[in-house]
Amino acid sequence: MKKFLSVMYHASDEELEAIRCHLEGGYRHKNKVYSGFKEVCRKDRRYDVCVDGELYNVKELRKALCAYGEDVKKAGLEELMLCAYCVWGHGCLLRFNGAFSLMIDDGNEIFVAKDPMGLKPIYYARRHHRGLSVANEMGLLLKHGDVKAEMDLMNVQEMFAFGPSISENQTLLKGIYALPMGHYMIIKNDNIHIRKYYEPISKPHFDDPEDTIMKVRSLVQDAVRRQSEGCNASFLSGGLDSSIIVQECSRAKDQFHTYSLDYEGNAQSFVGNMYQVSLDNDYIKEMVDRTGSLHQMFTIQQQELVDTLDDAVYYREMPGMADVDASLLWLCRKIKEQGQDVILSGECSDEVFGGYPWFYKEELKDLDTFPWLRSIKERLSILHPSLQDIDFEAYIQKQYRATLQSVQFLEEDNEDDRRARMHTMLCLHWFMQTLVTRQVRMGEGAGMNIRAPFADVRILDYVYNIPWDLKFYGKEEKGILRKAFESELPADIAHRKKNPFPKTHNPQYTELICEKLRKVYEDDSSILHRLLDDDKWKELLDSKGESFPLPWYGQLMSGPQLLAYLYQIDAWSRQYYVHCML
Repeated sequence: MKKFLSVMYHASDEELEAIRCHLEGGYRHKNKVYSGFKEVCRKDRRYDVCVDGELYNVKELRKALCAYGEDVKKAGLEELMLCAYCVWGHGCLLRFNGAFSLMIDDGNEIFVAKDPMGLKPIYYARRHHRGLSVANEMGLLLKHGDVKAEMDLMNVQEMFAFGPSISENQTLLKGIYALPMGHYMIIKNDNIHIRKYYEPISKPHFDDPEDTIMKVRSLVQDAVRRQSEGCNASFLSGGLDSSIIVQECSRAKDQFHTYSLDYEGNAQSFVGNMYQVSLDNDYIKEMVDRTGSLHQMFTIQQQELVDTLDDAVYYREMPGMADVDASLLWLCRKIKEQGQDVILSGECSDEVFGGYPWFYKEELKDLDTFPWLRSIKERLSILHPSLQDIDFEAYIQKQYRATLQSVQFLEEDNEDDRRARMHTMLCLHWFMQTLVTRQVRMGEGAGMNIRAPFADVRILDYVYNIPWDLKFYGKEEKGILRKAFESELPADIAHRKKNPFPKTHNPQYTELICEKLRKVYEDDSSILHRLLDDDKWKELLDSKGESFPLPWYGQLMSGPQLLAYLYQIDAWSRQYYVHCML
C-alpha cells in the first residue's frame, strides 16, 4: 500500500514547513503539502499525482491512448492515469479496470476518485476553516490534518445501528468522511463537489441460458487471468469461489500456491447451522489433489487469535469483524513469511451473484430493512440509558431508503427480479464495503496485496441484469456461476452450500475474550461505560455472550464475536484517544 496525504491549509509558511518535515517523503508546493505523490510535467504543465492501487487493463489503455497520439508506451501508472485524465477528463474512470484511489492536482483543481467497486479507501476532513486534508488512512488525518478523534451523535448511531458496517460516506470520527464507491470529488477554492460516476444500470437481458452461462464463464476467467498476473497464490477454502480461482490458475501456472486457515480445536467444537453448514478441510484436500497446488494449512491458536484483536483494530482503524479480522491478519502474516506479496481471494462473489441467504430465504428476502441487521431491538437494549431515547431505527430506515432510491426497475422485472436488484445494491454499498475494508486493511497490515477477481465491474454489469430465475439456476444460490463452472470442478464443490469465512467455534476463545473484556469492564475509564448499560454488559460477560442470542451482524458475529467487537471498541478508543462528546 502506498500511503498518501494531501494537506491544503490556510496556514503560515512555518506551519506548512512543520507539517512537511513530519511527513516521510513529503514536499511542498505553494500552500499545499504532499506525501506519497509524484510530480509529473506534461506539456509544460505541472501535476501532482498519486495512485494507490493497480490497473488490470494497462495494455488496452496504452493502445487506446496511443491512438490519440499519446506516447505512453513506457509510462508508469501515475503518468498513464494522468494521461487518461487529460484525454478523457472525468470519463477516464469508466475506462479503468482495477482497484485504486487516485488524486490529481493540476494547480487549479484537485481531482480525487475511487474505483467503481470501492476497493481502495479515501478519507477527507475539513477543520476549523483552515482548509482540507485528503488521505487513504484516517491515522494520517489525525496526525497531520488538524483533526481530533471525537465521536458525536452520528458516529454513535453508525457504531451501534450498523457496526461493524457503516455508511460508506461516513467514519466513526467526527469531521472525517469517506468517498463512496463509484464517486469522484472535485476540490476547488476550498469547495468540495462529490459526484457519482458509476452504478449498475438496469437494462434488458437478451442472452438465452446457454449464452449467459458461456458469458459468465468467460468474464470470470478473464478477470482471474488479468488479476493473476504477477501473482502465484490464492486462498483456498474448498468453496465455490476460491476453487474456481485455484482451478483456473493451476491450469495456467506451474507450482501454484494455495493457503487455508483453521482454528485450534475447531473440528471438535463445530456445530453446523444454516449459515455455516460444514467445515472446509475435506473440500480443500479434494481441490489440492485435483489441481496439484502447493498447499499449506495454517492453524491459529486461540490465544494468538485473541492477542491479534488489537492489531486488527489498528490496521482497520475502527472496530471490525472481531476474530475473522484478526485471523485474516494472522493468516496474511504467515503467508507473507512464505515470500508471497500478492494473493487472490474469492471475496465479492456473493454480492455480485446473489449468494447470501437474504437473496432467497423466505424469512429474510422480504424484510424492509438491512437483512443482516436482524437484532436492532436487542442491539439497542444494551446501550447506556442516556442513549436509549435516540431514534436509531429512524436513522437505519433513512439510510436504507437512501441506498435504494437510485435502483432502477424494468417493466419486465417480476417481484423476484426487483428484490434481487434491491439486495444487490444494499450488499454493494454496505455488506461488500465492510468485507472489502477488512480484506484490504488486513492484507496491508501484513504487507500483502489481496486481489478480488470477482470484484470486476464488467462481471457486475453483466450479472446485475440476469433475471433472478436464471441467476438462481437450479434453485441454488449463485446457480448461474455454479453451472458455468460445473464441468471444471468436482460436483460436490460445484454445488457445495455457501460457507462464509471460517470463524472459531472453540469455547476456549470465549473464555479468553471474556477475560479480556472483564478487565475492560473493571476499568472506569473505558469508553464503553459511556456507551453501554453496565448491567447489560455484565450480563453479557456472565453469560459468555449467550444473553445476546441473535448474530450481532451478518452470519458470523454471534455471542463470542459480539464480546470481541465490544473489546475492539475499547481498544480503538484507546489507540486513537477517542473522546465521546455525548
